[in-house]
Amino acid sequence: EKVLEITISGPTLSPLTIIDLPGYINTTIDGQDKTIVQTIRTINTRYIQNSRTIILAVVPANVDLNNIYVLGEAERYDQKNERTIPIVTKPDAIEQDLLPSLIQTILNKRKFMKLGYLVMRNSSYKDIDMPWNDARLLEEEFFKSSPLWSQVPDANKGRVSVKIFLGELLYNHIKKELPFLKKDILDLVSKYDKEIADLGSPVITMGMAKTRYFTSILTLRTSLIALLAGDYSFDYISQYKSDFEKQSSVKTDNENIIDFIPFVVDADDCDPLSLESEGDYRFIRSSLYRLYERYNVVMNKDKYMLSKDKIRDLVLLYKGNELPGFISFNTFTEIYMETLLRWCDITKAHVLNIHQFLHKAINRFITFSADPLIKDTLLFEFDKFYTSQITKIETEIDNIFMDERMPFTMNKYYYDNILNSRKARAEEHIQRLVNSIQTQYNPNQEQVKATLRQNLHSFGNTARISDVNYNEQLAIEDLQEQLKSYCKVARKRIVDVLLLQTIERHLIKSLHLYFDMLITVDDNTISRLIESPAKQARRKDLEHKVDVLRRSLQEL
Repeated sequence: EKVLEITISGPTLSPLTIIDLPGYINTTIDGQDKTIVQTIRTINTRYIQNSRTIILAVVPANVDLNNIYVLGEAERYDQKNERTIPIVTKPDAIEQDLLPSLIQTILNKRKFMKLGYLVMRNSSYKDIDMPWNDARLLEEEFFKSSPLWSQVPDANKGRVSVKIFLGELLYNHIKKELPFLKKDILDLVSKYDKEIADLGSPVITMGMAKTRYFTSILTLRTSLIALLAGDYSFDYISQYKSDFEKQSSVKTDNENIIDFIPFVVDADDCDPLSLESEGDYRFIRSSLYRLYERYNVVMNKDKYMLSKDKIRDLVLLYKGNELPGFISFNTFTEIYMETLLRWCDITKAHVLNIHQFLHKAINRFITFSADPLIKDTLLFEFDKFYTSQITKIETEIDNIFMDERMPFTMNKYYYDNILNSRKARAEEHIQRLVNSIQTQYNPNQEQVKATLRQNLHSFGNTARISDVNYNEQLAIEDLQEQLKSYCKVARKRIVDVLLLQTIERHLIKSLHLYFDMLITVDDNTISRLIESPAKQARRKDLEHKVDVLRRSLQEL
């Protein structure tokens, strides 16, 4: 993987890049690293598999084509035979009786190569210091030494022809690849620019670290408060459009509109709502409303209203020295407590579910939004804030239900409920009488009046009034109406007050306390934002690469 490259460049040199790769070997001699065979092949493959590389396959004249490993590798990575050009070397080292076969190879008649073959006579080691022009003349004399070489076109033999051929080949290759090369360079520039942008502004001093820290905290605060308030930007909604539509959508079935929001529960389902989808966490305020509504629906379920039989049992349990047909305020309070205790349990379960959802949602938001270098500190401080606020919420719930133990209301809605209930009960009784009369016979007006007077007279019947059980029954029915009316008022008050004074007060509106805690963190935490030497080196390397690539584009 580690290759030593020696680069030679200058204003008078051609921009052509030639990489002299090591020749393939099949074995090693004593003392050589046994892995060198595979190392050479790995290095060469790295270069020749590049589709923009022209493969100059060096083919010694005195080696049979079947034994030329480089041609096999070239065929593997250049299957269309568009960028491989074999160069036959050492033509002066071949035996004369093998020369005709070599000529046939160079003429592309033994193994076809799309770009043909080139042949040149190399300078020997003893001629290494010979001037280029003298070496050219010596090479020309060699190709005139045998009439067989005249069969090979001048364009395919000799160093001058090789230079011209390769120049034209390179030009055509560059002309073909240049648009793709420019695109690749632009893609690299974009990739490096993005990585530089992701690194953020350079932070190399404590002062810069503090500026970066407080800026990030302010940004986090603004975004989080907006998210909790449901103040979603247009771009945010557009980005998560499907989740947003799911949060507010409705379904229709046989022309009956059914809310998609899953807080509509059956008679026995009172468990807190579980929200776990990505959309639930992206639109926190919408999800919070669904949890609130679920709690409200469960609190208003008739399941928590006491039956007449249950009330009778409780009246007997808590009854004091009241006269028959009367229920004391203490008895009413004790019976109401039965419902209040159930409400308290339900409330604690739902509030626990709500603030746990909020904790997870805010935790996720911080994780995804905060600077990774200080994320752990932000999460740690948030857990401290959350724990502190939960204690306040639990105390608030206890205080609210402690206050509710003493029934109290000045709400006209309570009295209206009682009057409406009594009116409905009277109308129901009258309707039963009317139905009874009509089913027995077809009376005239006078007969109806007489029957009604008879039934109404029964309410004033002395024997009936003196019936203790009858009076107790009426008292229990009246008590049930009072409980229903009061519970309607109380649970509406509890739901609103409790949500406002727990979740909204201590988690939503008190979020500024969390950011106040972040302001007081020590300098050691803030110093984490100072770039490490490795990060500074990476930034410098990326900026250098971008500069080189941009200059390359200008030259291209």
